[in-house]
Amino acid sequence: MTSLAHAENSTLSDAESSTDDLYSTLDELVAFRFHVKHRTLSSQQKVMEQLSGGHHSLRKGSGMIFSEVRQYQAGDDIRHIDWRVSARTQKVHTKVFTEEHEKPVVIVSEQTPALFFGSQVRLKAVQGLNLAAIIGWTALQQGDLIGGLSFNQNHQSWVNPKRQKQTLLSWLQQTIVLQHSLKQPGTSQPHLWQQATQQLLKTVKPGSKLFLIGDMLNLNEASLQHLQSLRKHSEITAIHLFDPLEKELPKLGWLNLSANWLNKGLLPLNSLRGETRRQYRQTYENAWQTAEKNLRNMQIPLIEVSTVDSPMEALLKYKIIQ
Repeated sequence: MTSLAHAENSTLSDAESSTDDLYSTLDELVAFRFHVKHRTLSSQQKVMEQLSGGHHSLRKGSGMIFSEVRQYQAGDDIRHIDWRVSARTQKVHTKVFTEEHEKPVVIVSEQTPALFFGSQVRLKAVQGLNLAAIIGWTALQQGDLIGGLSFNQNHQSWVNPKRQKQTLLSWLQQTIVLQHSLKQPGTSQPHLWQQATQQLLKTVKPGSKLFLIGDMLNLNEASLQHLQSLRKHSEITAIHLFDPLEKELPKLGWLNLSANWLNKGLLPLNSLRGETRRQYRQTYENAWQTAEKNLRNMQIPLIEVSTVDSPMEALLKYKIIQ
């Protein structure tokens, strides 16, 4: 959900007065590399435990990932026989697994008009790419494959995971280009995440570790179904980006509000009324709780990071990195 409030006495970011310093730069994103030299990515289980106070535990894997189905050979573990394929072919087939030495890390960065907003410090689009860079450099320095998908309202950019610095740099640069096409704020467009998750189904290999960074509160039913399919073979962590103004309506008099959850034009609100501010806060909370419940049911942790947060401290807080 993205809420944009406008008033004559407002101090909010205005797209019409935007300059180049609003956007991410490659130098800034590369600089994060030197802050993660001794850091590692945590397991999704640790993130879930952090969110639930340590009482929730995901089913632990065997340290193996599925590779292929082939005809049974002497010495194969009979516990891995694929009875369905065997019945269909009338020949015994077995599932082959490989040791999980590495997990390709795939970062998905939303760079849509819904994220072209920030009342303090930085835009949500910039904060999202800060988080992506930190995760990317951490994965690379610990020896993982790194790749990603980024998208705005017009284009998608996919980079296959590789264990190369140039791969991450290429993805960051392509994502910056998408970000620089943003010129004014807009409401969330759920079909864009639907297209992104559909692309992930086509390209992400089993055993991958996915980080979804964006609005995340307006996923439609198709996107949730895609994530359900991806979750069967991959770890997924979702990061919701928000601005403090989206949670608490400031006392600024009459405001013209444009909010994703309304799906309509500007709505005038009197922010001096306590009841108005309460309803505004409750609407955001309802959207958060719905998204958090939908993802939790799939064992996908959802965390939130503000535009004013230190990106490094936020990832450490939620044990994304350690």
